[in-house]
Amino acid sequence: RNTNVILGQRTRLLYGKDHITDTLCGVRFDLSPHAFYQVNNPGAERLYGVAEEYASLTGEETVLDLYCGAGTIGLSLAGRCKQVIGVEIVAQAVENAASNAQKNGITNARFLCADAVQAAKRLAAEGVRPDVIILDPPRKGCEAALLDTVAGMSPQRIVMVSCNSATMARDCKILAGKGYTLVRCRPVDMFPHTAHVETVVLLSKGEVDSKKIRVEFSLEDMDMSEFQDGATYPQIKEYVLEHTGLKVSNLYISQIKRKCGIEVGKNYNLPKSEDSRQPQCPPEKEKAIREAFKYFGMI
Repeated sequence: RNTNVILGQRTRLLYGKDHITDTLCGVRFDLSPHAFYQVNNPGAERLYGVAEEYASLTGEETVLDLYCGAGTIGLSLAGRCKQVIGVEIVAQAVENAASNAQKNGITNARFLCADAVQAAKRLAAEGVRPDVIILDPPRKGCEAALLDTVAGMSPQRIVMVSCNSATMARDCKILAGKGYTLVRCRPVDMFPHTAHVETVVLLSKGEVDSKKIRVEFSLEDMDMSEFQDGATYPQIKEYVLEHTGLKVSNLYISQIKRKCGIEVGKNYNLPKSEDSRQPQCPPEKEKAIREAFKYFGMI
């Protein structure tokens, strides 16, 4: 067909087995020709490790794994949650996933062969309320109807694994409009020396009633220079280190601030005694700090 689908609808076995077997994250997987699988095994283990980290499982969660393929992500998490429900539209992949669960002695996982949108609606109608939803969509990203259904199920956390950062950003923006906040994001270089990376993001459901928030804090002993216009000391240090490889101290930053006529908080640069002598900022570090000031619009 004139699409991006590589394989045809029928597969004929000429010799040997009709699947290959691989081990990933301690789980053995049988894979049919039509099942999706990451070809970079060490990279995939790192990728799924990030997904597990973001899922923050305690053993009590119901995890819904959409676009689950042969069950690689869901089955790798099964030992750390209450149950896993996987959804995949490719029948052979679903058969692989169910078989993989059985062969690995995983009893808290089930898999549905269905379109992700319809399956999510079906589960919602059954009263399934997942705590965590894993999304691993194709390059085109998630359908709008699926994102509506996912948000309607109100999981505490959504972990998205994407091979296309552009569609990922689009989908995150849509979920943000439905009450979810992008908390963390990490790329994983699955395809070295190419422009492609896999990206994992964590979105969290915000359920805080602003009318019931009580905040208590004290200004005592606080360095108010951090609240001035421009960059903070840590931001300046980070910029200088990233662009020049130089490490600069609060003392040096304060000295150059004074040279540039920028107000300095009183808690910085105070000597322990009246006759103590302070080291002066070296020229190369002064130049780097001034460049940081220019970058942050402070001078």
